[in-house]
Amino acid sequence: MMGDGSSSLAHAGTCAVVIVVGLCTIPAISDIVGRLRKRETKKDSYEDADGKATLESLKAFSTRWSKSAILGFAASGFATSIACALLPYRGEGGDILNNFGNWLSAGAWSALLFQALTIASSRNSIKAYRLGLYTFLSSIALGSILLIEGTKTFDSFLHGDPKLFALRVTELVLSVCLALAGLSLPRRPDVFYEGELVDRMLTASAFGRFTWGWPVSLLKLAAKKKDLDMADLTRPNSENRASAVSADWKRRNSQHRLWLSVLLAHKGAFATQWFLTLCTSILNFAPQWVILQLLRILETSHIGATYGFDVWIWVVWLGVAIVAQSWVESYLFWLSYAELSITVRAQLAALIFEKAMRRKDVKGATKSKKKASADEVAEPLLAEQSGQPAPTPETSTDMGEDDGDELKKSKQSTVNLIGVDGKRVADFCSYQQMFPGSLFKLIVSLSFLVSLLGWVPLLSGFSAMVAIIPVNIYFSKKYSAAQDRLMKMRDEKMEVVTEALQGIRQIKFSALEPEWERKIGDVRERELGAVWSVYMADTWLLACWITSPILLSAISLAVYALYYGALTPSVAFVSLGVFKALEVTLSVIPELTTDLLDAWVSIKRIEEYLVSPEVTLVSHNSDQVSFDSASIAWPSDEKIDEEARFVLRNINVTFPRGELSVISGKTGTGKSLMLSAVIGEVDLLEGQLFVPRAPSLADRHDAKANKGNWIIPGAIAYVAQIPWIENASIKDNIIFGLPFDEDRYNKTVEVCALKKDLEMLSDGERTEIGANGINLSGGQKWRVTLARAIYSRAGVLVLDDIFSAVDAHVGRHIFENCLNGELAEGRTRILVTHHVALCEPKTKYLVELGDGGVLTAGLLSELREDGALERIRSHEQSAEEIEADQSSTVVNSDTSINGEAEQQPSADGDTLKKVTSKTTARKFVEDETREQGAVRKHIYVTYLQDSGGWLFWGFAISVYVVTQVLAIGRSWWLKNWTGHSMTQDLDNRQFFNASREFDLSYAISLQQTSIHTLAAPSTRPHNDNLFYYLGIYVGLAVLSSIIGTFKFWYMYTGSIRASRKLFAKLNFTILRTPIRWLDTVPVGRMLNRFTADFHIIDSQLANSLGFGANSFLSLLGVVVAGFFVSPYIVLLAAVLLLICLYYAISYLDGARPVKRLESTSKSPVFEQFGSALTGVATIRGFNKAEVYVERMYRKIDDYTTATWHLWLFNRWMGWRMALVGSLFATAVSILILLTPGIDASLAGFALAFSLEFSSYVIWTIRLYANVELNMNAAERIIEYTEVPTENLGGKKPPAAWPTEGRIEVEDLVVGYAADLPPVLKGLSFNVNRNERIGVVGRTGAGKSSLTLALFRFLEARSGKIHIDGIDISTINLHDLRSRLAIIPQDPVLFSGTIRSNLDPFDHHTDAELRDCLERVHLISNSAEPPGTATPTGPSSPTSPTMNNLKNTNIFHDLNSQIAEGGLNLSQGQRQLLCLARAIVSRPRVMVLDEATSAVDMQTDGLIQRSIREEFTDATLIVIAHRLSTIADFDRILVLSDGKVAEFGTPKELWERQDGEAIFRAMCEESGEKEKLRAIVMGQQHEE
Repeated sequence: MMGDGSSSLAHAGTCAVVIVVGLCTIPAISDIVGRLRKRETKKDSYEDADGKATLESLKAFSTRWSKSAILGFAASGFATSIACALLPYRGEGGDILNNFGNWLSAGAWSALLFQALTIASSRNSIKAYRLGLYTFLSSIALGSILLIEGTKTFDSFLHGDPKLFALRVTELVLSVCLALAGLSLPRRPDVFYEGELVDRMLTASAFGRFTWGWPVSLLKLAAKKKDLDMADLTRPNSENRASAVSADWKRRNSQHRLWLSVLLAHKGAFATQWFLTLCTSILNFAPQWVILQLLRILETSHIGATYGFDVWIWVVWLGVAIVAQSWVESYLFWLSYAELSITVRAQLAALIFEKAMRRKDVKGATKSKKKASADEVAEPLLAEQSGQPAPTPETSTDMGEDDGDELKKSKQSTVNLIGVDGKRVADFCSYQQMFPGSLFKLIVSLSFLVSLLGWVPLLSGFSAMVAIIPVNIYFSKKYSAAQDRLMKMRDEKMEVVTEALQGIRQIKFSALEPEWERKIGDVRERELGAVWSVYMADTWLLACWITSPILLSAISLAVYALYYGALTPSVAFVSLGVFKALEVTLSVIPELTTDLLDAWVSIKRIEEYLVSPEVTLVSHNSDQVSFDSASIAWPSDEKIDEEARFVLRNINVTFPRGELSVISGKTGTGKSLMLSAVIGEVDLLEGQLFVPRAPSLADRHDAKANKGNWIIPGAIAYVAQIPWIENASIKDNIIFGLPFDEDRYNKTVEVCALKKDLEMLSDGERTEIGANGINLSGGQKWRVTLARAIYSRAGVLVLDDIFSAVDAHVGRHIFENCLNGELAEGRTRILVTHHVALCEPKTKYLVELGDGGVLTAGLLSELREDGALERIRSHEQSAEEIEADQSSTVVNSDTSINGEAEQQPSADGDTLKKVTSKTTARKFVEDETREQGAVRKHIYVTYLQDSGGWLFWGFAISVYVVTQVLAIGRSWWLKNWTGHSMTQDLDNRQFFNASREFDLSYAISLQQTSIHTLAAPSTRPHNDNLFYYLGIYVGLAVLSSIIGTFKFWYMYTGSIRASRKLFAKLNFTILRTPIRWLDTVPVGRMLNRFTADFHIIDSQLANSLGFGANSFLSLLGVVVAGFFVSPYIVLLAAVLLLICLYYAISYLDGARPVKRLESTSKSPVFEQFGSALTGVATIRGFNKAEVYVERMYRKIDDYTTATWHLWLFNRWMGWRMALVGSLFATAVSILILLTPGIDASLAGFALAFSLEFSSYVIWTIRLYANVELNMNAAERIIEYTEVPTENLGGKKPPAAWPTEGRIEVEDLVVGYAADLPPVLKGLSFNVNRNERIGVVGRTGAGKSSLTLALFRFLEARSGKIHIDGIDISTINLHDLRSRLAIIPQDPVLFSGTIRSNLDPFDHHTDAELRDCLERVHLISNSAEPPGTATPTGPSSPTSPTMNNLKNTNIFHDLNSQIAEGGLNLSQGQRQLLCLARAIVSRPRVMVLDEATSAVDMQTDGLIQRSIREEFTDATLIVIAHRLSTIADFDRILVLSDGKVAEFGTPKELWERQDGEAIFRAMCEESGEKEKLRAIVMGQQHEE
């Protein structure tokens, strides 16, 4: 009866398989029918959404061998199945019923043959590929039933009918071969997108795709080159391409909440992820179930018994179970990261950037409605790049109040939306399936345990866990709180470090390095305190998670033994494996919940940003620019009272078309605001605004532009007050994406006075400009941005203050030839300037702003007639100054104060790469050196020494060895007690694979207890024995737990020590590096060292090192323990380890460079984002937003490519290691069955270690890779700690030095670098006590180099400088710089208050500081201060009466907030505050470098008077801004080509009659000859 039952069951199984095969054949039938209806033709090309095949890739593509193999195996299988069915009929009347199954198999094979014929005849590779998958499923189903049937019949066939046995085995082998052949069909030829090879995942065969085999060629290349470049990597397919995922999002046009929209957009991937999670939850217990069967067989077998095929088949099933579980787990991991996380990250990054290009450019924080928490740091207030005063001066004082709503208003937090929030959401998408996964595993494991142990032991064990849970929860909360505090500390550190690096020149000029070192060091100490809190909470969590499984297993099994009086090995081993899986399942929940909350906060932040107000069209289309009763304010994204905003009210202005119009007014009257209205970057509060409308980018047809249709009347070009320049060549900045018209380009360069500059630069127009044009002088920046506007196709040019930083002759040249030359003809030019008189001759229309509105506006001819023009002049300057200003506003300001202009002639490319953008960590990868190969030994040695030296690490190794010895010893103790000990690593691996790298520590901490947690009380009936063994076992377990926890704590102390030392070294070095090095290294790159790299060293490196050592020793432990069982296991392990080593080396060869590429490809995303946010007004003004979006797509794709390949190599290695592991476990189980006399307990012991093998190998390799990749951060930091510093030696000068301020320069020769020619060539001159010296000279004469030499930023090659008789080269640098003072051209302010900027160390009283502010005319005793947001000056009759709506002056309150970089002040206000700062310190030697280039004439006059009055007891050296400024100085130093051309009193130089009279020639050229003559002859002084 039993035989009949099993036979019926077998037939039912075969019938089910035939049905499956039949269903899988339907697509083949469908394909044949389709082809019969419509003849299939072979195509000569191939193209799909991913890209297009080339002729070469089509030629290389072939499916011939795969199709032949499929056809051959299917035909052979069919023939074999027929033979199997016919063979029983050899004798008399074969058993038809028993042979029914064979005929069913033959039927299945016939269907498979039909599928094979369909595939072979198909000309469509994609269809053939899909049909191959159905063939695979059919063959696997058939092979499975053949194997299951064979388990029961093979023994009888082997002995009774060898031929049938041979046919059955052949049939089984052929079904497996056909399955593999079905997977071997390549899907398509290689395809290319924009000329680059697309990733081969959808090109490779299914076998290659699902075993991650397609990157093999790349890994071979990596091994050969020992490096990989971005060009070597394949590009993302259409599923991951930024442009495609963005287009997909727009196509869906989802109106749901963002989280729901993300879920719906990727619902297929999420559904697959959850389904695979369910499969994993079940498959995780498959190896345990197989071991249960094996151990039960061994328990019931007598010693020396031989095993039949029904026993041996369990060995096969063990291998199959491990492989199946590993593959599903691997594919889940791959899907989660490569096909979900990376896609979501790219999609969110693209959406955020697109939004940034459309979003309102909010200029500053408005008054916070909510009280910010005390520990939140103030975000910098962002003024628009045009440098206008902050929109709401009175609210500047509230900038310290900052809350979540305000965060999104800062550029840094906007960049963080991509860098932090987008990544957090994307990462959560990859492991959120662990929530349902935990539930599934809980159900499966509890069911399993109840069936094994029963309820009583299970609940007893759980009571121990329940007791630990509150402790676990408590420390989870502590950990979470510590992490939050750490994040805040990191933000605070980033702000301080960013500010220091951006103001490094000011810090060095003022000798504030020790103060800033201390300031940064204090923040760093607070950060390390937070890191230590995280480590301590982590240590306690690890203690809980190490102890919990030990208690759970010990109590459960002890109760089981007591309850049932016996404990079989099968019950003990299997239940322990399941316990461990259950423990992992429960332990991830708290961590996951925290991650869920983080992701929720992040997705809400992104959503808030994506739905924030966008730029709306505030203007109406018209052929000319006009304001009709318009009131405008800087953009805000929330409702603000008008009183709280800077508003220009009731503007009625019409700018004539095709003419030059000028907007003038004092510093801070809203001139830039009016220009911003023209480009649509304002809030229109009332009235109307009319502006010509530009055609869309697509309708412009830029590529077809020619001389005839170049100018587009409605297009606008914008030059901001703070010029926005891209990190690209000068030529690219000027052309700005338009076609190159050589004639127009050359004319543009000529009229913008750039010709000489380009000749000076070694690479000419190809010279690379650093971000924000750091390596250009102020004038060069302006002229490059002006050239961009002039070259453009715009009919309307909107220009903000282009004359304030160019020489007089250059300014006149630009006015005559550029603004009024051939290229500007017929274009509407709207110009903001202080230099009205210069522009007057050719200006058609003039607007004067003041009192929060228009004071005067009209055609120049009309204004001249009714006397208004004279009034405007009187507001600007006196009559004499008008004449002066008309021709020579500036003499020689067109040099960078930092000397870059002089350094250019032979500057190397690096000089042109400094970042000053006001955002966080960004670097320029093209210049950053990327290490190759393994990390150098020197780096390891430095890190090991800094973390505690050889003594520390010697003790650490001892602790780790003791832990491992305890693990093996405890296992051996259990072996002696119960006769078996088991281990199970798969669940841990699943935990890690489905989790993130971040959770590494917990996964490994569980792993390291895996062998020894398998407490199995013996089957001895004596309770005293039970308690004896159990007591010792628990004692060993507790000791293991204590030492296991201690080793983490010990490693963390070393990590903190190393972090502290390395940071102190980096901090000290960077603040004291030479200025030239700082010029050649982008701020972003240095910032990356201080932030991202230290995050790795603080948080990850200790864990990677500790767990790496742990895994390696555990691996040795497995081999050592294996030796106790059988020497053959050691031999087997050695062979398999060699195989693993091969895979590991291949993996590391590829993973190392790709990880480095990921780091360097991430930065350009943030760099471009930050840069575009800074220049968003310019980008939109030029209507170029789409171009930047496309460019961003490319950068996101680069980042995607690197991450994709990192995960791809990870899976390639992980899957192969899992196969090796399954081979090891299978081989061990075979060895157990072959070893005579082995009992179940020893078998369990051996199997336990065998199951650990692959896990430890994978972990050792992965953690070694992690250590290497994390050491890469140490490498980058140590590289910068070893940069040469400035000379820190020298003697201390007398305490009061300099007392007189006498300067003697003798034969001074100075150069920027040893390999560059000198810029000062034998300079000699003397300056007497309290003398005022004016320094003049053309661009490149060496003026700025002289200031750098005075402060020893440039060391003398020969010659000397004496101050008060002391050679400055012998003095300590800090003392030298702290006793001199400089006001640079580019004023640097630090975030904080007005008081902290004037007097950072509280040496002066409020009264003294207010007095200084008065002296520079930032405040006055009257209610209305001059030169500020509410200017003084007579109200013209035409000005509106708005006395009730005044804009407040922030300088009255010393506690008013100053934003980072002083961006909430105008350029002029920043310079005045720097001047006040210099007055506070009262130095004996003072250098002014073009210090008033951005203020209006009247304020400049007042400042000049202040300088004369305030510095009477100081030696003053002024690099002149206006000739009239220095015409009455004591002496004038004229430089030419790095030498003294003239030096004498102004009168002496004026009276020189020879041809070399340079100063006199400059005065005569300037057009203010008579005025200057009067000053020089002492008849007049500047007011």
